Amino acid sequence: MIKNLPSCIKSHRQNIGMTQKQLAELLGVTDVTISRWESGQRQPMWYQFVKLCEVLGMELSWFTEKENGNNDK
Repeated sequence: MIKNLPSCIKSHRQNIGMTQKQLAELLGVTDVTISRWESGQRQPMWYQFVKLCEVLGMELSWFTEKENGNNDK
């Protein structure tokens, strides 16, 4: 599991003023799915994660750097 992913999803979504329902519609999932991602009960599939990063303006590399311990940047 990617550390801090649930809080990143929620904070980025809230920072752009988007509801769970709006995000769900853009990603083709339900708002229950978004809720589960934000609570850490589930994680997005890789293809959903890429789109999620695009929609929320999150850098995909940030997560891979953190996971690999390369967070010196």
